[in-house]
Amino acid sequence: MFFEEAGVFLGYFEDIPDGREVGKVGYPLSEVLLLCLLAVLSGAETFTDIANFGHRKLSFLRRFRPFSGGTPSHDHLGDILATLDAAAFQRCFVAWVTSLTGLATEVIAIDGKTVRRSKGAKAAIHMVSAFAARQRLVPGQVKVGDKARASGD
Repeated sequence: MFFEEAGVFLGYFEDIPDGREVGKVGYPLSEVLLLCLLAVLSGAETFTDIANFGHRKLSFLRRFRPFSGGTPSHDHLGDILATLDAAAFQRCFVAWVTSLTGLATEVIAIDGKTVRRSKGAKAAIHMVSAFAARQRLVPGQVKVGDKARASGD
């Protein structure tokens, strides 16, 4: 059953555009996304955690996909994920979560915050988050330029 669920997960992300140069792709996007999902479900919180999970669990990961190039390093992982279209990823992620919960994303709460102790030598960091109330998830979070924009235009 778990193998089928991995396929279902990847099915929601199959249309996400991969902005990398085709001839230079060493790690297929489906493998990277599956690696990230399984690592995060196992407690990974950083790119380093995800990369370490991939190296330790490569034989397990190969039950789902070939991973013929192994798994990416934490630096490479960050570069790959940075190329993703955030809005397209969010749409895919919300659709997948909605399929799991069976609930529509009817209520999305928007919240703006200034990150504590972020003033220092630089300008304070202001974040706006979307919270899917029924699913109890944060499907999106963005850094905004200033507090006026963080509180809404």
